[in-house]
Amino acid sequence: MNKLKEWIKNNKWFLLLLIFSFILRLIIVLVINTPVISDFKTMLEASRELLQGETSYKTSPYFLTWAYQMGHVIYQTLLLSIINNITFLKIVNALITTATIAVLYKIGEYLTNKKIALITSFIYSIFLFPLLLNTVLTNQFLPMLLVLTAIYLLIKNKREKLSIFIIIGLLLSISNTLRSEGIVIITGIVFYMLYQIITSSKKKKKVLATILIVLTYFITNITSSTILQVINISPNGLENKNPAWKFITGLNIETSGMYNEIDATKYAYHPKKANQELEKRIKEDFTSYPVLFLKKIKILWINSDLYWTFPTKTTKELLPLNIINSFFIYFFLILSILSLITIFKKKYKKEQILIYSILFFYFCAYLLIEVMPRYAYSQQLFLVLLTMITLNYFMTKKGSEQRESNRK
Repeated sequence: MNKLKEWIKNNKWFLLLLIFSFILRLIIVLVINTPVISDFKTMLEASRELLQGETSYKTSPYFLTWAYQMGHVIYQTLLLSIINNITFLKIVNALITTATIAVLYKIGEYLTNKKIALITSFIYSIFLFPLLLNTVLTNQFLPMLLVLTAIYLLIKNKREKLSIFIIIGLLLSISNTLRSEGIVIITGIVFYMLYQIITSSKKKKKVLATILIVLTYFITNITSSTILQVINISPNGLENKNPAWKFITGLNIETSGMYNEIDATKYAYHPKKANQELEKRIKEDFTSYPVLFLKKIKILWINSDLYWTFPTKTTKELLPLNIINSFFIYFFLILSILSLITIFKKKYKKEQILIYSILFFYFCAYLLIEVMPRYAYSQQLFLVLLTMITLNYFMTKKGSEQRESNRK
């Protein structure tokens, strides 16, 4: 009991941050009545069918083509089996995103200090976009919590226990099952591990760690997909039967790489046509890609879009909220870019390379595939960590200058 009291005393601000974050999110999901639309509606309906033992979703072109969405469907089904209510799903969102802030704080505490981690985590907790997104039944929240947890374990595993690397691989695989962004994360981690192999004196151990993470990740992915086929929950497991689709939309010059109904009608459920059209666009539109890429960078990394929380409101009605939201976007983006100063000044921790690596592969991936502002949720979590590093650098520098001034 004394140890618990001591821990609470030492972590009171951290606990207050989590209580504040959860209450704020709880209020948002209870007050704002966001309708379930688009893919989220399709997945919710499939979750309810699965819960009731119905099988009509199995013949749906949507789930036959993009079977990888079944991970989120199964996850929602498990939650609905506890309380069959949409509001309950949104409350779980609030719990998960609060836990995400907790892991952000712990990673930031390791990279900087408690004060910086607390300040930045608090600012993120009131960032409108991820805050309001809690009202949406998106498949983004739990996967990113698992990813951040895996990253925390990776940077804290100083003793390099092999079991921890297996757990990291499992977490990344489960994350990928829920939302198929795992290849970006695992590529970033492998790149970071290669950096460690090159710079470390324990090369064999680093190689073994990398192999364990990658093997666990891919074996678990394949096993999960096979099991879903065998038990007849998903005819195509977790496969993507039309991988060209995201590139088709992403390389559409006329729509700046965003989703459009014309492409959807022609190519979404026609893999052969999609492959042919993709080859055509690569050959014919190649010279227009630099401008397209610039537009996509703006859409993903800079644009503010609260549509998913308020789909019935006009752009004019959302303007005040979008202005506030843009402030947060620019704040985190500018400060994260400024974190590069620590690299040039050679005052960085090696773990920064991991964050830069993951962001780099996100950046490259979204140059080619479909974009929308909502997809920035994952990347922004890493920008928050880089923001902590920048704030720590400048506050440390200011402290050093003040001490130098006092000596004089």
